[in-house]
Amino acid sequence: CCAGSEACDDDEVAVLHLRHMRASESPSAPIPLQPASVKTKFVTRAVGTQNYRCDVKAGAWVFVEPEADLFDWKTGSKCGVHFFRDDGQRGRATWASLPGAEPASSVTVKLDRSLPSPGGADRNIDWLLTNTTSNVGGPWTLFGGISNVVRANTTSGVAPPAGECQHDAEIVKVPYTAVYRFYEPLQHQ
Repeated sequence: CCAGSEACDDDEVAVLHLRHMRASESPSAPIPLQPASVKTKFVTRAVGTQNYRCDVKAGAWVFVEPEADLFDWKTGSKCGVHFFRDDGQRGRATWASLPGAEPASSVTVKLDRSLPSPGGADRNIDWLLTNTTSNVGGPWTLFGGISNVVRANTTSGVAPPAGECQHDAEIVKVPYTAVYRFYEPLQHQ
């Protein structure tokens, strides 16, 4: 394993994050963005990056997309990926089963509302409540039947200071972790 200033590969980083989950990240802990008339289907821990592009003209970093691996809360095993699916405009947040997994499934969402991270909005990306816009896979698949996804318990992922945006179109990948809770309507059993 890596520690301190040693270089870590992606698997080592994921293991470190999973080992250091705080008790406050418990999937049963109440959160302020709870959707109505749903039940939890499953919970994951995400380890990845929030990616930003430098827009020198605007003098700011512009959010581009997330890239994250998802780990099952109970087992710690890798179970999916998180990315933006191109919708011809800006893209939509998507979670999907691992490439090659059978049966394949995914869920794509749109933002309902956000909440500044209680852990410090200057250091951690917002918590989000999202609504499903499309599902691939039946309700028996991992991401099939999902009605809402909540991002909570975020660490890091915030864009660098605007003053560091010096080279137009430069991409910066900021490490982050989050807990994603996947919900399904109460009538799914």
